[in-house]
Amino acid sequence: MQIFWVSGAVGKIHRINLTLKHLLLGACAFALTLILLGVFLQYMGFQMAIEYNPQLARKLGNVHTAVELENLNIFYRQKLIAIEKQVASYQLKINDLQTSNQKLSVLATPPVIQKDKPRQASVGGPFISPTRSESNPSLMNALQDSLQDMKRNNEHLNKLSEHWIGYVSWLETIPTGMPLQDRISISSGYGKRLDPFKNIWSEHLGVDFQAPLGTAIVSSGFGRVSKALRDPVYGNLLVIDHRAGIQTRYAHASELLVTEGQEVRRGQLIARVGSTGRATGPHLHYEVLKDSKLIDPAQILIGQFASQ
Repeated sequence: MQIFWVSGAVGKIHRINLTLKHLLLGACAFALTLILLGVFLQYMGFQMAIEYNPQLARKLGNVHTAVELENLNIFYRQKLIAIEKQVASYQLKINDLQTSNQKLSVLATPPVIQKDKPRQASVGGPFISPTRSESNPSLMNALQDSLQDMKRNNEHLNKLSEHWIGYVSWLETIPTGMPLQDRISISSGYGKRLDPFKNIWSEHLGVDFQAPLGTAIVSSGFGRVSKALRDPVYGNLLVIDHRAGIQTRYAHASELLVTEGQEVRRGQLIARVGSTGRATGPHLHYEVLKDSKLIDPAQILIGQFASQ
């Protein structure tokens, strides 16, 4: 294609040859110019929007200022730190529950009953939060929801931990343990029996644990010694007051190792087996009273004489 035009006073003729290549290059240059102009106008428009109307800029192009981005990062960091604290709190509460479980296992399975049996392993498992129904939550919402779930679960763990710690503490004060730690042999149970001296039927309101002279007698629960004396029938006698209106008596001891008013813990050495008082030989006569009434020790001893 050729283009002619005339210019000047003398009418000079000019001629330009246009090829397809020239046309394509011109079209590309024109298009590129339009694109660059559009990008420039868009950039200037966002800059003006950020300066005069930040909310509009965020809606149009998801643009955040440097201050807003820093605030967003601070928010995420705070949420992550809060979640880390909740996880650490989880672990502490789980440790408390495991400790309570171990104490309860010791209280519920006295060593004398289980000395020939394998110890049972602790049980546990991971805590799994309920699956959320939201299909595609934002990161901010997911963090917030996770933190709320963890706080609720942590409150539940707190209640569980307080309940079991309190229960174990209460159970430790109740005389559920055995008064002898080894060589358990019951020579006379609770109830009617032939009196060993008169050979007639009588009420035996305790349990006789037969053991060699000098065998250690231990407190079956936390309490305070209310009596430590010599009695013509019971011989050397200890009486220990526990919670819930419960008392325990330990009779016929060869020697007493604690005094009146002294606090004793579960499993503490308090006396030694003897045959003082009305006894035919070395043994421990053990009684339990509930609200000043004698009851069958098997009702409160966890072992319930399983080693007979």
